[in-house]
Amino acid sequence: MIQLTTNEYQIDIAKELGISDWTVRLVIFNLDQFFKPNYHWLPRHIAFDDFKSGRFAPSGMSMILMNIENHRTIDIILSRRNRYLRNYFLRYDRAARLAVRTVTVDLYTPYRHLIHELFPHAIIIADHFHVVAQAYRALSKIRVKAMNQAGNGSHQWRALKHFWKLILTPAGLLKYDNYWSRRNFGYTQLTDVEVIQRLLAFNDDLKQAYRYYQDLILAINHRSKDELNHLLAIKWTQLPQSLQKVQRTLRRNRKEIITSFKYGDYTNGPVEGTNNKIKVIKRTAYGFRNFFNFRAQILLALPNSYFAINWKNKRTAHVQSQTRAV
Repeated sequence: MIQLTTNEYQIDIAKELGISDWTVRLVIFNLDQFFKPNYHWLPRHIAFDDFKSGRFAPSGMSMILMNIENHRTIDIILSRRNRYLRNYFLRYDRAARLAVRTVTVDLYTPYRHLIHELFPHAIIIADHFHVVAQAYRALSKIRVKAMNQAGNGSHQWRALKHFWKLILTPAGLLKYDNYWSRRNFGYTQLTDVEVIQRLLAFNDDLKQAYRYYQDLILAINHRSKDELNHLLAIKWTQLPQSLQKVQRTLRRNRKEIITSFKYGDYTNGPVEGTNNKIKVIKRTAYGFRNFFNFRAQILLALPNSYFAINWKNKRTAHVQSQTRAV
């Protein structure tokens, strides 16, 4: 069982223990008693986010369900499709669902109606990471477009390519008093801020997208309704094309973003961290023949999941009872 909490191929676990691959799969299958959620209870504050599960799910996307207060994983859900999510959450007692007060999610529209239906007493919190990610992706697209307009191999193309990380860095983290020799600018001694100023001078759309991105970060960090409203007051037709969709999306979710300012600690950051751990598990997922085995490996490998804690507690109790018997 201990080996199952590590990120190893099932066939390697079998070789280590001198047993067959089938025996390892059988042990995982028999863990079903530990991996059944408590359908009589849900935390008051939950979060869920999707991740790519590939061949393990019909839609290719599964869901992480987490207690946002203590960052413990509640379950890994097979599919993010509304029909499946509805059937999954309807397994929970109505009283458990009515007890949920907040649901932190990304800006994926189809979730909204479902959340109101399943958790009628809950308010939706727009996750800060996904809010900023909207402008982040748009800025990246506009930077690439500016590179292509400048021409492959040109001075501007090379500079925009080389300093892509600097462009996406929050302005508050830029160095304004440290000078470095910049090869892309004739080895001139420049600070990070001065490099940004030169890059933005290359393209007006890039300059506008950069300011929008940085203003959004400030509004989120300051939890300022006024700053957000000022940004969203910009006519979307005055923005670069990639930002127009972002502006419409943020306007549509304005209320949820403002609500998130009251719950600053409730973000999908821990969920994203869990998502990164799952990506590592997927690299060694060759031995997992179905979603149940894949889910079991994830829940065992995450030390803060309710299932891992439950299993460890039962294992400790079993060892203690055996010791007392001796």
